[in-house]
Amino acid sequence: MSNDWLQITLHADNEASIEQVEAALEAAGAIALTYQAGDDSEIYEPPVGETPLWAQTAITGLFAKDSAPEYVLATLKQHLGDDVALAQSLLADSEWTRAWLDHFKPIPFGERLWVAASEHVIEQEDAIVLRLDPGLAFGTGTHPSTAMCLDYLAHADLVGKSVYDYGCGSGILGIAAALLGANSVYQTDIDPQAMTASADNAAKNHISERITLCENPESAPRVDLLVANILLQPLRALKSQFMHHTDAASTLVFAGVLVEQAEDLIAHYADTHSLRVINEREGWVLLEGQAH
Repeated sequence: MSNDWLQITLHADNEASIEQVEAALEAAGAIALTYQAGDDSEIYEPPVGETPLWAQTAITGLFAKDSAPEYVLATLKQHLGDDVALAQSLLADSEWTRAWLDHFKPIPFGERLWVAASEHVIEQEDAIVLRLDPGLAFGTGTHPSTAMCLDYLAHADLVGKSVYDYGCGSGILGIAAALLGANSVYQTDIDPQAMTASADNAAKNHISERITLCENPESAPRVDLLVANILLQPLRALKSQFMHHTDAASTLVFAGVLVEQAEDLIAHYADTHSLRVINEREGWVLLEGQAH
């Protein structure tokens, strides 16, 4: 029996072929799937309302150590054709998780909140630990925008409050809000994989009962706090949408905005809200605002 994990990567050019490759890898026994750009393309700011897709997506299936490569390849060819092109490699036992853990250390926010992997031990007795492991739509709080949002939530009074995490990604902000006392949290994202990741991460942190995933973004009610860690153009375009979920007593928190873009966003909301920069890290800013 091999002590290595079998890893097979296939490429897909559109949503339909992505689903076909996913189905083939799962039929062949893949225990985990990961996604990344299959070429040099990156997606920085997709249009509002569109699901972002790379020009080509590389989908990698991870197979258990006792998998028979011959069976896996035969199954893939059965689903995708004999001329299917793939890249096959072996990973040493625990190599992928260990390499990740070597780089990702527990991150503290405020006095009690920590973001940590399942394997990490947090010694602080009164710590509130958000457990997050690599997977779909993975986000750990290391990006300055996410870190500022987590720091904001860690210092806010969220007990009994309602929160809308708009553009939830891995779900990290909404989950943090729930762990910090928010009574009801709503999450949405244009990427279906993000919605799946958010649900999985909520379950891992045992707060699923307080989180509602909104496939239709408009289905969320008015909330006490709306957090949107996205980018400038979506924040501009979604202004009327955000008004649907907030009132005079609500607070808006925006991230994903560069320092030089802050004045643009402040001016765009000036007729309805007083936005102000409340934090800045590595060229990114965090803005807070209320209706006036």
